[in-house]
Amino acid sequence: MTQSTAHRHPNAASAPLTPQQTEEWLRTYRRHSRIYAWGFFAVILPVILGVIWWEMGEINEDVLYSFGFAAVVTFFLALRARKGSEKSWSGVVEDLFMKKVRRRRDGGLPDEVVLRPRARIRTDRGKTITLPMTEDLFDYFELGDRVFKIAGMEWPEKVSLDQQKRVCMACGGLYTPGAGSCPRCGAPEPDHATLVRLAAAS
Repeated sequence: MTQSTAHRHPNAASAPLTPQQTEEWLRTYRRHSRIYAWGFFAVILPVILGVIWWEMGEINEDVLYSFGFAAVVTFFLALRARKGSEKSWSGVVEDLFMKKVRRRRDGGLPDEVVLRPRARIRTDRGKTITLPMTEDLFDYFELGDRVFKIAGMEWPEKVSLDQQKRVCMACGGLYTPGAGSCPRCGAPEPDHATLVRLAAAS
């Protein structure tokens, strides 16, 4: 069961959430998101120790130092990811561009250069944020769009909702407004006006 499916509201399959249901769902989603994130960190530590132990053949000082270093790096990566996810902001799409990313290939083949879509957002507080985009979101957003992101959610949405599509802020998929839930991950469709209000208030 995915995180967003676990938070599905009983009425999500038939109708969008009301403003009150939207706020309740957001609180639950954020709480469960933190539990899943740090639970994953706790589970991955024994795996890291097991891999290092298997490589070294025994528990010794080198294994403990290596494990300690890997645990600290993993902790700070998880902390950084959570810090970005826990922020709310509003802003304007300043640029949409493709970033060249070098992807290493096995078998002695030369590295492959691929293009990854990105959006550059100027927040109302003057900060510039560069976000990775899916192909669908890259086509969905346009230069000059006012957008916002809610704390605990991973993806931004337009302030003035598109009439044909809207973003699932949990998984980044697109779906038709009024569908009641995201067909990709099962997250309920929150009330858009409530999301805009919460983003502006934070």
